[in-house]
Amino acid sequence: MRAIPILSSIVGVAALCYIAACMYLWHAQRQLIFIPDARVDVTPSAVGLQFVQVTIPLGEGSAITAWWLPSADTSAVVLYLHGNDGNIGRELHRLQLLHGLGFPILAIDYRGYGQSSGPFPSEAQVYEDAVSAWTFLVHVQGIEPRRIIIYGHSLGAALAVELELRRGPACAVVLDSAFTSMTDMARREYRWIPVNVLLHQHFDVLLKIGRLKAPIVLVHGRADREVPFEMSERLYAAAQAPKRLLLIDGAGHEDAMEKAFEPLQRAIGELAHGCAP
Repeated sequence: MRAIPILSSIVGVAALCYIAACMYLWHAQRQLIFIPDARVDVTPSAVGLQFVQVTIPLGEGSAITAWWLPSADTSAVVLYLHGNDGNIGRELHRLQLLHGLGFPILAIDYRGYGQSSGPFPSEAQVYEDAVSAWTFLVHVQGIEPRRIIIYGHSLGAALAVELELRRGPACAVVLDSAFTSMTDMARREYRWIPVNVLLHQHFDVLLKIGRLKAPIVLVHGRADREVPFEMSERLYAAAQAPKRLLLIDGAGHEDAMEKAFEPLQRAIGELAHGCAP
């Protein structure tokens, strides 16, 4: 009989731990998703690229910082949206590769990242940051929307899809190492927690991608241990044509662009040629 109270105590403790884990995920999910770094250690000048640092106002005294990398060929312009951690300083290698396409690039830091100001980010706010970058390109730089290539890496891919829905059609959308949704990602880490109920930061790319009108290129490393490449396969299946899927043997989460650059360059070049006025 004494075993019953002991068992009840164990069950009670386990229930409390489970509830605590659920409460932690509910309250801390923004801190788990967004990992900004305020220190920008390098700039494009470190690799010999000309750039201009620009400030894009958001209202209420906040602003995002961006790098404008000019190029003589303005038939297309790349809007680069990075992943969830670090800042644009950590994207320098990708920006250098992308600049090899010959097009200008605008790369932004979301609020709270790098030298961008504002509160700690949320899903709704980083969507607004991407829209502000688009507005800067169109209304300040005078770029026609059909000349903009939206390139998003990881979390940035979710922003790219949302931006295309809000402000497209763009010239093309490139999704690098994209996930299907934050719920799908959270299920990989928290298998015994009802993440579909607890998450309020959704980033549901799979739900949205079928509504995109712009051409889409998906690139993903088969050796990606952070975001399974099967997620890009699901996104590709849900997307409308024209679309392309590049799955790269031996590439992980951070180097799919580098290891797939030649076919990616061809794909983007063909799309840009078709979209240029």
